[in-house]
Amino acid sequence: MNRKYLIIAVAVLALGCIGTLQAFTHLETQEPQEIRGIVVDEYDAAWYEQQQTLWLKKAQANPTDEHAWEQCFSAARYADMLQEQYGMTDRKKAVLDEMAKRIPNSFTYNLAMYQTKRDMYGEDASPWAEKALQQIPENIGRQDASMLIAYLEMSGKCFSDKKTQETSHELIELLYKNNAYPSYLLRYADNCMRGMEGNALYFINGDVPWYGSRILQEALDLHKDKKVIPISFLAIPVYRDALCQSLGIKPFEAKENYDSIDNLYHEVLEYIINKSKRPAYFSPHFNSSQADDFPLKLYNEGLVFRYSAKRYDNMAVAQRNVEEKYHLEYLLEPQYVNEDQWQGSERIQLNYMVMLAPVVKNYKQAGDTLHANRLARYLSAAVMRTSLPQEEKQKYFNLLSDKK
Repeated sequence: MNRKYLIIAVAVLALGCIGTLQAFTHLETQEPQEIRGIVVDEYDAAWYEQQQTLWLKKAQANPTDEHAWEQCFSAARYADMLQEQYGMTDRKKAVLDEMAKRIPNSFTYNLAMYQTKRDMYGEDASPWAEKALQQIPENIGRQDASMLIAYLEMSGKCFSDKKTQETSHELIELLYKNNAYPSYLLRYADNCMRGMEGNALYFINGDVPWYGSRILQEALDLHKDKKVIPISFLAIPVYRDALCQSLGIKPFEAKENYDSIDNLYHEVLEYIINKSKRPAYFSPHFNSSQADDFPLKLYNEGLVFRYSAKRYDNMAVAQRNVEEKYHLEYLLEPQYVNEDQWQGSERIQLNYMVMLAPVVKNYKQAGDTLHANRLARYLSAAVMRTSLPQEEKQKYFNLLSDKK
């Protein structure tokens, strides 16, 4: 059961912020394209299959080119992932067998084996990750660094082991120094945490909001008092136990069997929140099924949901956050530095509209047109910054409509 939940955990982390995939129709290209990841570019499985073939040709032409092999494996991995195939599939095995012949004992091969073994029942993938950690290249890419950061976090050692903390810190700093994440994603993560009380628990899903939050904490020394907790990691006993210990509470005692992974999440979340007695918040990215038991306990406070056993005036808190906490001015400013818009994650900016449109209406009902109009301008700008078709953007603009 634990291995099954681990597979689900890492899959949810990877897919938590991906929008609807669009088909890639330009299959005539013969030059391989950089595999930047499904949180950056939106392609379908067929595109990744084609890229696997093209990168394989490049790797075979230069058998010691680790970058080519890494790209080939990544293409195979994403093709499998989009088809909901995990572990040692025929596609990944074919690439790994070639890598074992050409670049055995390399960082690239060890990390690829870790990613594959991690998704297999009864397999201990940690030896492969530990080997990769001993060979971290100076020019390590975003996806490889992120994979190792997640491994260190899932191990639970980031809560207490100094060496693990230092390694994780260095890798996260590299993400920031290498401009691995566009600034608009970091600004969004910063705003989410600005409205929280001190020493808060921040339950989150998806790699973009999680890594963005961790970059703020480790590279910019912001929001260090908050615990940023990937919900999917709570299915992993070693992580769960280490988290509880860091919070000063007894480990959660899981039952032998659960009807679903979401039932486990619900119990763990309730336990940690109630026992730690800390203010608890949820990002708007968590799966709706994970929230089924929380309909009267989650309250929109602006950009995140606050957990509360009692009803309260959450709109008053959301208005305070808008007026005193959030930095929204950047949404109206020109893009002084030309940055890529990540197709797979640019929709995160739509959360401004989804979460804050009710605040605009609240202002209007109170007759506060000044704040209502100002906030509406910010939210409209957030939608306009996306590359969505105009008809899809209009659906979000309609959230500001006075019509019911």
